Amino acid sequence: MHDIIAFLFSEMTTPDRADRARAAWELYRDTHGGEVEVKDLIADLMHLADVDDVPGGGVYAARRGAADYTAELPAWLPEKPVHRGAYLAQTRPTGQPWITVDGGADRHAVAEKLLSGMHRVGFRIADIPGHVADLTSGRTLTSEQGHEFRVISNPDASS
Repeated sequence: MHDIIAFLFSEMTTPDRADRARAAWELYRDTHGGEVEVKDLIADLMHLADVDDVPGGGVYAARRGAADYTAELPAWLPEKPVHRGAYLAQTRPTGQPWITVDGGADRHAVAEKLLSGMHRVGFRIADIPGHVADLTSGRTLTSEQGHEFRVISNPDASS
């Protein structure tokens, strides 16, 4: 509750909060030759929390960070996420709108971006290669609970 109250009375916007992290991100990126993504820094910070014995470890830190991030979203919502590439990996829970997970130029690589989500909703690991082939060929896959996955052509991709 204290976090929500602190957020409500904070005048920091998402760009303000991003600026707080920018110096650390730039140092991390430059140290690793620019071949990293923000997710790599996040994963390494989780490992740091484990090694430094932060109460709850990296998983707790990530969950808490994600909760704080979600609570702070109303301060600066993006108009529409931009997904680049010729193909989009999408998923949706039963009866919900499609959510774009990621995009890319290679249909097979884009399909593979759905694997962890498919596994979480009950698709068996042993069947995954066949499911990737199905997604690559344009099929929509549905879990036993009705959660759907698909790879489509990106309607915003330039021809």
